[in-house]
Amino acid sequence: MLFEDTTPAGLPCQRWRGLAGLLVLIYSASALRHHLFLLRELVKRDFQGRYAGSLLGFVWSFVQPLWLLLLFTFVFSTVLKIKIVDAGNPGGHFAPYLFSGLLPWIAVQEGVLRSSTSITDNSVLVKKLRFPAEILVVAVVLAALLHEAIAATVFLVVLAALGDLAWGGLPMLLLALPLQVLFTLGLGLLLGAVQVFFRDTAQLLTMLFTGWFYLTPIVYSLGSVPPRLRSWIELNPLTPLVGLYRQAFLSGRIGLVPGTAGLAASAVVLLCAGFWLFRRLKIAFVDEI
Repeated sequence: MLFEDTTPAGLPCQRWRGLAGLLVLIYSASALRHHLFLLRELVKRDFQGRYAGSLLGFVWSFVQPLWLLLLFTFVFSTVLKIKIVDAGNPGGHFAPYLFSGLLPWIAVQEGVLRSSTSITDNSVLVKKLRFPAEILVVAVVLAALLHEAIAATVFLVVLAALGDLAWGGLPMLLLALPLQVLFTLGLGLLLGAVQVFFRDTAQLLTMLFTGWFYLTPIVYSLGSVPPRLRSWIELNPLTPLVGLYRQAFLSGRIGLVPGTAGLAASAVVLLCAGFWLFRRLKIAFVDEI
């Protein structure tokens, strides 16, 4: 069975506790490689199911972000004439500034919220013998990333058409995306396992994400935060993630934003903790769902 306990019985538990998260992570990644076909089918099912029965089908994946961009441009740039000029937005245009911050936020939020209910929503699959329950969380996170990629493609096309695209910063996405996926997957595994035993988790998360949104510099710049509060906003791991996205799309510069190391550390810790807790609790999933 995937992720079954392989700890040698004769070794003291103390020798394994310190390395438990890392060992589980390495073994889990290796085991998941044997289920790539299943993972692909789950992501495909999620993507197709979202637009099942609609006339335009997956075209909505392109229409929706384009519509948001048009709305943001009209409201914030034409009507309110809001400008934010900082290192991450040298052009000062608020609509691209806002959208570049929303891209990672929506992907993380969707990935975590849907991961938290992925086990309970797929109880029929989880109850099947030898079904790798972890793959349900991975599929949800990758599906959210796929939708983000479509929205980012639309964003790139619009920026290029307007002449505002900073091509030089795009390689920063090669750093931002893996950190985002690791962070989201770690949280998703933790909360997906907890939700099986505490069914109020998903409802609580919805409330927490509302507050988390306003504690992340998405609709405002970090420089506009009062100095006495700025250090708290900088502790938010999504603050550097949003900064990396804005550097990639808007600033055109290559370089780490403040807090990137903290984001990387939190992503790795969450991923190890998520796989470890999921592995420890999944043996009781069948009895609870």
